[in-house]
Amino acid sequence: MAAPLPEIAAARAWEALVDVRARQPLVRWLPPNKLHLTLVFLGSTDRARVAEISTSVERVAQAHKAFDVATGEAGSRVGSHRGGVAWLGIVDGGHEVAQLSFDTDDAIGAHTFDFSRAPRPHLTVARGVSEAGLADLRRAADTIRLTWTVDRIVLFRSHTDAGGSRYEELVSAELASHS
Repeated sequence: MAAPLPEIAAARAWEALVDVRARQPLVRWLPPNKLHLTLVFLGSTDRARVAEISTSVERVAQAHKAFDVATGEAGSRVGSHRGGVAWLGIVDGGHEVAQLSFDTDDAIGAHTFDFSRAPRPHLTVARGVSEAGLADLRRAADTIRLTWTVDRIVLFRSHTDAGGSRYEELVSAELASHS
């Protein structure tokens, strides 16, 4: 389950990272169409549950108003043999993203989060990140502030192959109107 970036916000994110991407060509930068805030990672899920999940997601979406978010500092998980994952933290709207994650998790019965394991709202921007790539992204993040409105929840199916992941949108639910 995710909150994808609107196309214009995703394009701005791609453009904001143009210099860092040029300096870090070995990093696998996520293209604009893959940028999203992960709400709940489901992993392998039986297709028969899609209708049930769809109904639950609609209920959650109706209970939440669209809200604004903004990015802040960069972070990463670096260290595996394939490199790490780099992201931009969510500094404005992070509480709302976390609540949306909790409510979605609860509604679909994923049991991913509880009070000892809370969501950490962030925008993943790259994979295969080295320490040098992360340092470069951190410096760049000081001058980047991406903003957009979270206005829908999407259930994606991920297809993985040699070229990476491709996302198929299975269910989309609009959040209530922005106030």
